[in-house]
Amino acid sequence: MGLDPLTGTALALGGASVFAGRRSAKAAQAAAKAQQKGIDQGIEEQRRQFDFVQKILAPYVSAGRPDLTQPYIAAGPGAIQQMQRLVGLGGEQARQQALFNVYQGTDYRQLSDITEQNIDEYERNRKQELELFKKSAAYKKPTLAEGQKGKTAIKQAREDLISNFQLATDKGIRDIETQGYNQQQALLKPVLEDKQYEQMGMEQQRQAIQQIEQGPLFQELARQGEAGLLATASATGRRGADDTQSAIARFRPQLLNSLIDQTYARLGGLTNVGQTAAQSLLNIGQASAAGTGAAATSAGNAIAGLYSDRGAAGAAGIIGAANAQNQGLMGAVGALGDYAQTFGAQNFLREMKGMPQKKMFGFF
Repeated sequence: MGLDPLTGTALALGGASVFAGRRSAKAAQAAAKAQQKGIDQGIEEQRRQFDFVQKILAPYVSAGRPDLTQPYIAAGPGAIQQMQRLVGLGGEQARQQALFNVYQGTDYRQLSDITEQNIDEYERNRKQELELFKKSAAYKKPTLAEGQKGKTAIKQAREDLISNFQLATDKGIRDIETQGYNQQQALLKPVLEDKQYEQMGMEQQRQAIQQIEQGPLFQELARQGEAGLLATASATGRRGADDTQSAIARFRPQLLNSLIDQTYARLGGLTNVGQTAAQSLLNIGQASAAGTGAAATSAGNAIAGLYSDRGAAGAAGIIGAANAQNQGLMGAVGALGDYAQTFGAQNFLREMKGMPQKKMFGFF
C-alpha cells in the first residue's frame, strides 16, 4: 500500500530535519576538533619558547653558582690576611681560631647550659612566689591611692603590684646571666691575654717585609736608584761627600717603605675586586634565575589558559552537536505534528462532505 502525498511529504520533511541536525552536529564537532588542534599547537609553541628562554639564560644562571664565585670571594680574605701580616696582625687569625675552639669546648657549653638551667629554675620559683603573693592580704586588699575606690581601682592596684613584682625579680635573671657571662669570659681570658699571638704577628710582619725587600722589584729599583744617585754625585764631583752618602743610606729604607705602602694599597684593591666580582656574578645569577622563573610563570599561565580554551572548545563542540541533534529531532517532531494536524483536518473535511446539509449545520 503506497503512502498518500501528504504522509510522504511529512516523512520526508522529518527525515530531512534529522539529517540536517546530524550534519550540523558533525560540523560542530569538526570545528571543535580543529580549534583544539590549533590550541594544542599553541601549547607546544609555548613550551618550545620556554625551553628556548631557559637555554639562553642557563649560562647566566650558572654564573651565580657558589663553586664559580668562590675563587673571586676567596681573593678577598687572602688579601686581607696579607694586609694583616704587613701591619703585624697576622697572629689574630690564630687567636680567633683559639677562641673558636674555646667556644666549641665542653666547659664553655656546659656554662651556657648551667646558666639556662638556673634561669629556668629561677622562673619556676618566681612563678610560685607570684602565686603565693596573689593569696596574700596585700594583694587581696591592696592599698588604694587617695580618692580611689571601687572594683576598677582595686583591679588597677593589683596589676601595679604584679608589675612591681616582675620588675623587682627581673634583676635576679640579669644577675644569673651576668654570672654566666663572667664565667665564660674567664675561659676566654687566657687566649685574649696570651702574648704569643702578638709575637706571632710580629714574626709574620718581619717575614712579609723581608719578602718585599728580597723581591726582584725592590732589588731592581734599589739598584737603579743608587746608580742614579752615584752618577749624579760623580757628575757634580760630590761622590764622596757626606750628603751623597746620606742620600744613599736613606734611599733603601724610603724605597722599602714606599713599596710596603703600595703593596698594602694593592691588597686593599684586591679585596674590593674580589668582593665586587663575586657580588656581580651573584647578581647576574639571581637576575637570570628570576628571569627564568618569570618565563616559566608566563609560559605556565599561557599554557593553562590554552588548556582552558581547549576544554571550552571541546565543551562547545559537544554542546553544539547536542543542540544540532536536538534541533533536528524537534524539526522532525514539528513536521510530524504538522502532518497530524493536516491529516486530521482533511479527515474532518471528508466527513463533513459526506453528511447532509441540515445535519451538518444542525447546531445553528
